[in-house]
Amino acid sequence: MAAVRIASFIASGPRAGLAAGGVAAVLPALWLAFFPVVGAARTVGVPGDVPTIGLALALASPGDTVLVAPGTYYVNLEWPDKDGLKLLSQEGPAQTVLDGSGDVQVIGVYTGVDTTTVISGFTIRNGHAEGQ
Repeated sequence: MAAVRIASFIASGPRAGLAAGGVAAVLPALWLAFFPVVGAARTVGVPGDVPTIGLALALASPGDTVLVAPGTYYVNLEWPDKDGLKLLSQEGPAQTVLDGSGDVQVIGVYTGVDTTTVISGFTIRNGHAEGQ
């Protein structure tokens, strides 16, 4: 979330017309916020750190954990091609629902899974298999 605040500050802060040097000084911090050092697994909270599950999965690196707060999330997710991702709920399936709204698959997993990939702690409902 800090990266979003930094970007917002640049665009609308008291020095909105920052010279290129000022923006260049902030870009490395933004890069590290979303793309950490390889090998450093991290936990990304939804919606605390990133607003959506799909965005959190897209920004995640192999081995990261996406930790989802309780609630109902209307999703049509495509699992990214990254080994070892973990998609976990904070409070378990009674409190955290992934809902396909009856029109779409909830999670499509086509690539990017290995024996360390985990999806756990969700009620998955109102989805369908691809092509149905």
